Amino acid sequence: MTLRTYTRLVALVGRPNVGKSSLFNRIIRERKSLVHNEPGVTRDRIFGRAEHEGEAFYICDTGGFEPTSKDNIKIQLVEQAEIAIEEAETVIFVVDGREGIHPVDSELIRRLRKSEKNFIVCVNKCDLPKDDIFIEEFRKLGVPGIYPVSAEHNRGIGNLLDAATAIFAHGPQEKKEDPENPPIKLSIIGRPNVGKSSILNRLVGETRSIVDARPGTTRDTVDAGIKYHGRELRVIDTAGIRRKSRMADKLERFSAFRSVACLEDADISILVINAEDGATDGDARVAGYAFEMRKPILIVVNKWDLIENKTSKTVNEFTEKLHLDLRYLRYAPVVFVSALENLRVSKLIPMCIDLYDQSKRRNSTSQVNNVLKEVLLKHTPPMLKNKSKRIKFFYATQVGVLPPRFVIFCSHPQDLHFSYKRFVENAFREAFNYKDIPISIVFRERSRSPLDENGERTKNTKAARFQKDRNYDDDIRSMNFDDMKALDGSEIEFVDDESEE
Repeated sequence: MTLRTYTRLVALVGRPNVGKSSLFNRIIRERKSLVHNEPGVTRDRIFGRAEHEGEAFYICDTGGFEPTSKDNIKIQLVEQAEIAIEEAETVIFVVDGREGIHPVDSELIRRLRKSEKNFIVCVNKCDLPKDDIFIEEFRKLGVPGIYPVSAEHNRGIGNLLDAATAIFAHGPQEKKEDPENPPIKLSIIGRPNVGKSSILNRLVGETRSIVDARPGTTRDTVDAGIKYHGRELRVIDTAGIRRKSRMADKLERFSAFRSVACLEDADISILVINAEDGATDGDARVAGYAFEMRKPILIVVNKWDLIENKTSKTVNEFTEKLHLDLRYLRYAPVVFVSALENLRVSKLIPMCIDLYDQSKRRNSTSQVNNVLKEVLLKHTPPMLKNKSKRIKFFYATQVGVLPPRFVIFCSHPQDLHFSYKRFVENAFREAFNYKDIPISIVFRERSRSPLDENGERTKNTKAARFQKDRNYDDDIRSMNFDDMKALDGSEIEFVDDESEE
């Protein structure tokens, strides 16, 4: 497993609260990095892809540079900034034009000169043309490239990027992602302080995310790219999610919102649980978000090294208790790790790839209908309540992947008991070997052909018309089936059964 390195990289460095994150968001044209008046909001290196005048490049946002601080987090912020400087081809040194030269600015200039990197100075918060006078004071630093900029008002960004990307003009072009084989997105989710950042660092083989004993250390979503046996993956560390009433401030609430949004965009979810606590209500709440989105989930029990007096039965007993607390995730695989001791962390990527491959598997319509026939033979559909006829099943097909999604057409789907729906789902899971992932099944009522002038039903053999769905399974009521448009029904013929009339 090798670390994916960023080429054509521009790094933003500077002391806290000078506007690095605002400038970062402005350059990549999206709100990826958290912005707040409170200093020290950004803690990890945040990467984004940008383009200027036809030149594509990556840009890295860093935390505030405070070299004299003794705080553990701020010490790691300095280390992260130094790593960003070392990896970058161009460094944009961001300063606050309104405050003038700060002693930390002079120290950072000294370190940039020592690194021998190509760097320029961005004098931020020059909101008006008259504010360009601010750059005169920074000429004392002895740097030729000084540019007045207002990240908030999008002023001077073009000139700044002209200078920052000039080094790329004669270099190799950025390697574009293959649209046919996009990287697999893995999101690490869980409560605060369960070891998500430590797991990310172990997976990528370097300190990509700051780790501290205090909960809430990670605020932004931190992503890193890795390659495993030719497969491209993006691993995303998210901020901890806890009960809204226990969130300290608006910043934590916004971080949690970003974590949920990141989860929605991911292909696979890695749910991290503290082995000492077991599956708490908070873990169940976080797992519920992933379950409702029908994301394949790998349950990672971290800090397994802290469990004392382990026996040969400890793992089984813990797993049974876990399945009781998270009974709706009985299908999800469980692995016991210790990020601190690097115990079994190497198993996570292969297991996630297996989950992804299961979720991407597509079955032909004939296979799906053969399985449906076997299901109906094993367990006859139930009778309609207060009626002397039975629910009829007509047709089934797979309409999507990630997760696998099926539509089954039947009569009176609204009267189908949830226990029979669950029986069909489990049968499909077993038949198609979806043993570790969720699947979604929608039961729909078939549409009727209109009556002709003689009162007879017309038959349309060219295309089956699908009635507007009003019978979603309760578990997937909010999902959209975009792949349904691929079904033109050209090979489908519904034959009316007069016995239903």
